[in-house]
Amino acid sequence: MDSTIPARTRLVIGPNASLSGPQAVCVMAGISAVSLGIAGFLAWRGFWPVLAWAGLELAGLGAALWISIRRNAYREVLRFENDRLRVELGMLGRGVQSVCDLPRSSTRALLEPGATANESRRLLLSSGPQRIEIGRCLIEEEKVALQKRLKELLRSGWEHCSAEAAGTVSAET
Repeated sequence: MDSTIPARTRLVIGPNASLSGPQAVCVMAGISAVSLGIAGFLAWRGFWPVLAWAGLELAGLGAALWISIRRNAYREVLRFENDRLRVELGMLGRGVQSVCDLPRSSTRALLEPGATANESRRLLLSSGPQRIEIGRCLIEEEKVALQKRLKELLRSGWEHCSAEAAGTVSAET
């Protein structure tokens, strides 16, 4: 077995969360202060409908920030153990929502083209009839790099199983 790749490894896949919750609150507060300040001045000058539009604009921004922060909590955890691969899907703070165990020796990492020309490729873990899409939050280059790493980790599982089988055969003879 390749000694540079441990038999037990954990990969955590998540979106590139460049904005935290407290930062989103600061952004919302700053933009709200400027927007409502300008709208208030214009309303004082007689252009009162501006207040309603400023409120709608801020509601849209608030909704977009809330959705963005919620999506940043998504995680995929891949646990490579001696003879299996466990895929856990969930949200931070809410725990694991879905778990799938795959035999490490027969699992393959595949990149499939998207359904349309504009859709990015899909990274799949395939074992027999079972297929799981992972890395939906990754860009194309990250999916290619992850596929390469998955192939290395899955290969070490094959080598580990081969070494165990060889040890069993030699012990019996």
